[in-house]
Amino acid sequence: MTESTQQLSGASCGRKASVHSLLVIGAAVLLLGLVTAVYLNAGFLANWIRDAVGLWFSTITILQTLMLLVNLVTIPLCSWLTLKFSDFKLFVTGYVFCTAGILGMFFFPGIAGLVIFYVLLFGFGSAVCGYAIALSVVLPIINEKHAGIAAAALISCGNIISLILFPILQGVETELPAGQVFLILGIIGLCFLPLIYYIFRRRKQAADAVMEQKKNKAAPISFRSIAKEIFTSRRFYLLCLLSFTFGLLVTAPSGNMVHTSEVYYGLSAGETSLFLSLYSLLYVVFGILAGIFILKVRSKMLYAGVLFAIVALLHIGYFFDEPLALGMINLFIIAAFLGCINPSISLMTREWVGPVKFATVYCLVYMMLRLGGIATIFLGGIWYAQFRDFMVPFTLEEILIAAAAVLALIAAVREIRRKKAEAAGQKA
Repeated sequence: MTESTQQLSGASCGRKASVHSLLVIGAAVLLLGLVTAVYLNAGFLANWIRDAVGLWFSTITILQTLMLLVNLVTIPLCSWLTLKFSDFKLFVTGYVFCTAGILGMFFFPGIAGLVIFYVLLFGFGSAVCGYAIALSVVLPIINEKHAGIAAAALISCGNIISLILFPILQGVETELPAGQVFLILGIIGLCFLPLIYYIFRRRKQAADAVMEQKKNKAAPISFRSIAKEIFTSRRFYLLCLLSFTFGLLVTAPSGNMVHTSEVYYGLSAGETSLFLSLYSLLYVVFGILAGIFILKVRSKMLYAGVLFAIVALLHIGYFFDEPLALGMINLFIIAAFLGCINPSISLMTREWVGPVKFATVYCLVYMMLRLGGIATIFLGGIWYAQFRDFMVPFTLEEILIAAAAVLALIAAVREIRRKKAEAAGQKA
């Protein structure tokens, strides 16, 4: 009877821990998702800034580019900051900066206000509370079996919030005075602040997080030692290539689909927006589904290599004049496979360097993802504006995808052989 009671108590505690684990992921998705959605939706933001301030789109584009540069420069700085401050403090600081930046755009309209609050404050804050830091906060708190779900949900949380929140804001914005949408976003950011306290409480109660903090205090790690370790490792450069290629592919539809759908298929902006929403939805759903099962995969490098190879084959379809239905089906299948890839790179980094160094190293790997996104939008856009053709960008993408797939498969084969040799040596 006692054993039965203990088993029931253990099962109840396990279910309770799983619920709290999923709630922590949900809280982080809302917090990071709001910030990432504002970061990603440059088109919506440009319209709202124009209505509130009356600037030309060219000026707004310059400001948005400066914000992206501030964000990009701050990401590698975060790699160093994680050794000086706890990842949780960095996340909270970044989120507060972002909320203040959004509210500042309402209270201080004008170029000076946009430079201070949008370019500097939001640009810096969105990097400090970005995906790499958020994931390093969440992983020690949750059950290990939910790590894949956390990795997938957090990297796609901006898409999740964008699909729900921004169409609503776009609908009500026409009925509100100019600039009020920034006040609404800021209030939503303030309403999410209690979620930070919930994560803080769970962090204090998590034994593994406490042990990690003690370990960090007992054995401080210098950035120089980490840099020496990773910059002399081929795996680091492979992870950077995979991350850059992934960022290139995930961002490409929002960068070139508008042009290609209008030029080749004659679609309206509304129809293109619908297809982009379906693309984002498939990416999110398949990413979370992959996150559920990815921890059961023995070689995540082999997993990523195979999926990149499949995407490379599907990507060849862009070189042919496909009918609309076939072109959209191909795009949606690619979205599903990219969703399956998305949790793998962060989890491979964590397996390689361990939880203590994860935030420091992954900030650098994640920077490559952001660089890939910027490259596909700006370089692809510049090329299309000059030559009205996407074949050269598509060709470069295809070369990068194929290279990433081949190198990942080679690394996976070597890893499997090494593990087999180690297992054989232990048996001997």
